[in-house]
Order: sequence, then structure tokens, then C-alpha cells
Amino acid sequence: MSERLFHVLAGLYPAAFRREFGKECAQLLRDRFRDERGFVARARLWVNLILDCVVGVPQLHVAARPASQPANAPADGSMFWMEDERPLRPVFFACAGFLSLTVFGSLLVWMAFIRYDRENSLSAFLAAQPRSTKFHAHAVAGAWLQAERPPDEGSRQSGAVLLRTGLIMSPQINTPPPTAAAGEPHVEDATKAMVEAFRTHSIVMFGETHANKQEYAWLWSLVKDPAFHARVDDIVVEFGNSLYQKSVDRYIAGEDVPLEQVQKAWRNMAGAVGPVSPVYGQFYKAVRESNQMYPRHPIRLVLGDPYADWSKINNAEDLGPFVAHRDEWYAQVVKDEVLAKEHRAILIMGAGHFRRSNGPGLIERAIRAAGQDPYLVVFGTNVVGGYDDQDPRFDAWKTPAIVSLAGNWVGDLPAMPVLTCGAAAVNGLKMSDVADAMFYAGPRDTLTQVNVPAAELQNTEYGREINRRLMIEMGRTMTFTQPEETPQCHRPARQTVVSGPIGPSPLPMPKSMNDPLPPRPPSQ
Repeated sequence: MSERLFHVLAGLYPAAFRREFGKECAQLLRDRFRDERGFVARARLWVNLILDCVVGVPQLHVAARPASQPANAPADGSMFWMEDERPLRPVFFACAGFLSLTVFGSLLVWMAFIRYDRENSLSAFLAAQPRSTKFHAHAVAGAWLQAERPPDEGSRQSGAVLLRTGLIMSPQINTPPPTAAAGEPHVEDATKAMVEAFRTHSIVMFGETHANKQEYAWLWSLVKDPAFHARVDDIVVEFGNSLYQKSVDRYIAGEDVPLEQVQKAWRNMAGAVGPVSPVYGQFYKAVRESNQMYPRHPIRLVLGDPYADWSKINNAEDLGPFVAHRDEWYAQVVKDEVLAKEHRAILIMGAGHFRRSNGPGLIERAIRAAGQDPYLVVFGTNVVGGYDDQDPRFDAWKTPAIVSLAGNWVGDLPAMPVLTCGAAAVNGLKMSDVADAMFYAGPRDTLTQVNVPAAELQNTEYGREINRRLMIEMGRTMTFTQPEETPQCHRPARQTVVSGPIGPSPLPMPKSMNDPLPPRPPSQ
């Protein structure tokens, strides 16, 4: 009933606006009806919608007025001009009359529900709002933004008008970046670029490089950014065993969960049998702290690695199905926990799982099949050929940065050297072939990898378990002598995997790699 009434109110807007933003408006309305329950919350929702109609409809119709007026047009410019070919139905005039009679009462009710700090800036106020109250936040913004701006001549002038009137779709406007010289990239602050990506995409895929210190320092700050926190519902991570989702939900919600229990999520992954970098545990902590900072709209950390129980894995055949179906399981988690709930999410996984080669990979294909258009960002470097071929054009960039790969020299760079610090040879793929944008944390020689301190592995229960897993999957163990921080990039001729002895040949592929995943046990 409420959505049908919303469609009646939406009919008051110009046809061009309805064609361009109608679907998005309806989706945002569904989000608010899902998140805001109870009499007070629903009353506030309808007050917001009524105010949007009363303030926004006249301005949009005036903005949509043709540049030339007939001879009998009123001199004061008060006449509404319609872009719709059909006349408004009588019910719309009835609604407009009702809205005019109730506007003053609505304003009083609205002011009773709203409190804001007049000392704060408009941008800070909007950034702090949870996604479920975006209608409300931008209605307040419309009351603050009083400056008159002459409308553009064309039909796509809604951006400035919407922000000025506080219409409900203003957060979704895709404002183009400042014009750059032909072929030059528009280099943006990484946090700002990531927040902007969620204005036009519900799903952003971030292809990370494992254990990188600079990358994860930025990710920790990203999840605590108020604008990011307001726009995102879920973070789906590769570095989390979904067997422990229940414990992680409690931990992220701020409950007192023993560290020994919650750290199983990132230490017991099927896809990582060696020591797991501390950056991942610190990321969990950052999300928990962010939810404590902004409790009105908590972000959920969703675990995307298969539900392998290492206490029951005794050989390679036991492990095989979990390793073989990691991408399929991650895609299923995204469909069940994000897409089915109409949430917005950032997906974080190793760049090799996400990057495109002859088209989207398995995970992106599953998302597109569900009707979403994800935005893909991958970690890249300034190495554009061999290990020593560093491009000086990156030197002027302020880091961390994200740059779109469409129509500029960064998108034309050979992909594999940029993605691997020159370890992989050019294969014909350009950066614009593999992703939509690139994350740049700094020059090659500034990039470092964070390792588990050797003291936490030598003669400890965790160290013994790591060697047991290595023996199952690789037929060898390792000695724990690595420093806590090492260079991220290595000259290919000198590259080593681990400091321990390595056998002459890898173990044969387990036959169970062809088996389906076993039934999922209850979450711990």
C-alpha cells in the first residue's frame, strides 16, 4: 500500500526525472521501509517524502521549462511547464492540494524528530547518516542549501536541482570527475573514490594483494570513514572461514568473544595453510571499532572462505573439495548474504580471483547473472615491464589513490607487470581489460608485507599446526625465521617461497578436488 502511494506521489515529478531516477527512488524507499519500523519511524519517513514533494516538485518543473515561452506565459515565471506528453490526472491535483494544506503541520512534526549540530558542516552531517536515513538527511540538506543557481538549458540539470531541494535521489547522482587532459588519468584520493563508487554501484569488488602493509593501513581507515560506513551494509572477505560466522558476528557487534575463538576465522582458512598475516586480524578489529563508533548502522563482516574444519582434516583428500570450490563458495555467500537481502557490499579477495581475463571471472559472472553491475578495483604498482621498469609518471601521485582505467595511459599499460611488480610477463592484456580501476599504494620499493612474528610460531601450538597443514598440502614443513616485515616485491630471479626446505616436486593433486563440498555444519 505504501509503495503504491509512493508511485502516486512520484507521478507529480516531471517525466524526464521519473524516467531517469524512478527505479532508484523506488529501491531507496524499499530500503527505508525495510530498516525503519514502528509508528514514529514510519511517520518520519512520510513526512520526509511529503517535504520532498512540496519543496522539490515546483523547482523541478520550473527547471524543466522550455527556454522559449509562448506569448501568453505569465511574466513572473510562475507557470509550471511539463515535459510529460500527457496531462496530469485529477488524483495528482488532489494530492497537491492535500500536500499544500498539510505542509506547515508536517514541518512541525519533522522538526520534532530532527536534531542536528548547527556548528557542523553540511558534508559532515550527511556523511554521518546511516543509509537507512538518507532520505531524511538530504531533506535537511535541502533546507540548508538556499543559494539560487540558474538551471541548465538541457534536460539533465537534475544534479544541482536535487541537491538544492533535498530530493530523495540526490545521493545517487553520478557527478563526473573534473575534466582532465585527453589521455590523462583522474587520480583520486582512495577513500573518496571508494565512497563515490557506491553512489552508482551496490557491489564494489576490491582485488587485494595479500598481507600488504600500506594497503591494509588504508583499508582500516576506510572502514572507519563515516561516509563509507553510512553507505555499506556488508564486507565480504576471503580471509575468513565461514564455519566461524556466528563467533565473528558477535565479535563485530562488540560482544566479549575470546580472541582464541574469533581468530580461528582468519587463521583456519582452507585457502591459506601457511602463517596468516596479522593485517587480517587487525582488519576485523577495525570493523568492530567502526561499529562502536557508528552503532546506528553496523556493518556486517561476512566470511567467504569455505567451512573447512581443520580439526577433521587429516590428509589432502579431506582438504581437496574445500580448496577446489573456493570461488564457487564465495560467490554463493555473496548471493545469499548480500544480493538476496538487497544490501550494498564491498568484496575483498585476492586480485587473482577477481581480475578479468577474456571476460569476467566466476564471481563477477555470478553477480552479473543476479542483475548487478559490480565495480572492480585491483591493486597495482608502478612496474610496467620487467622488475626495474618503473614508470616515473606515478611519482607525482598522492597516495593512496584510486584511478579509473578507462580512456587514459594507465588503462593502456600492460596488465601483468603492473599487477605483479614485474614478476609476470606481458601477455597482451591491458589494465583496462582486467578491471575498472586501480588502487595504488605507492612506488614498488615502498611496499612491504607484514608477517607473523617468528616468536608466535617457534615452539608454539599454532606453529606446530601450521607445519601439520603444510605437510598435508605440500609435503614439507618450514622453519620460522622470517622478519616481521619484508619487501612486497622481489626480483623474480631471486624469489623464494619460504625459508624451509622444499621437496623436488609437488604432491599429486588429490582426487577429491572433483568432489562437491560436503554439507555445511552449524556455524560456530
